[in-house]
Amino acid sequence: MKIGLVPGSFKPYHAGHDALIRIAADENDVVIVFSSTTDRLRPREIPLYGADMQQIIDKFVKPTLPSNVQMISVGVPVAAVWQELEKSEKAKSKDTFTIYSDDEDILKYKPASLAKYAPKLYAKGQIQLSGVDRNETVNVSGTAMREFIQNGDVEQFISMLPPAMQKNGKKIYNLLLKGSKKTVVKKKPLTSETLLRSYVSYTLKRIS
Repeated sequence: MKIGLVPGSFKPYHAGHDALIRIAADENDVVIVFSSTTDRLRPREIPLYGADMQQIIDKFVKPTLPSNVQMISVGVPVAAVWQELEKSEKAKSKDTFTIYSDDEDILKYKPASLAKYAPKLYAKGQIQLSGVDRNETVNVSGTAMREFIQNGDVEQFISMLPPAMQKNGKKIYNLLLKGSKKTVVKKKPLTSETLLRSYVSYTLKRIS
């Protein structure tokens, strides 16, 4: 069989991801999509949680995927690809595997690593790489989607979802927005001791 492997963090899942998966579905007998369950927490960026995205994937993404696509939740998608190849190597698989990603992320799959995890499969040409330019799918990024949420741009966010998911776009947007408010930075209460220390530090700086 021809098997496609598509790793991704999908935070959030957008039309570009969907188009890439559909390309893989057209070119393979079976496609395995590895979706990250980890939280995405970055400074000055809206937080997105793995549990929220998993809920969206189960409810809105999976029902719209081609019948030959299965989506599996994992901690680290790239590591899951290596594990899948390693498992197939040990099973002496006769299948052909193609890893799909955009044309930048596909460079993560170095020949040395492929030869390390699945030396026989790699040597026999049973592992292929397919780097797909965003202009061949939908030119949108996870960064842009997160900015749409952060800036309250609901219409743009929904327009960049896969067509089959757009009817539920507002629900998806609200779920991610609600989840992003889980992170609350708690300020330490000011005590008389804290105020005194601040005053002393300020005074010393003025004297020096």
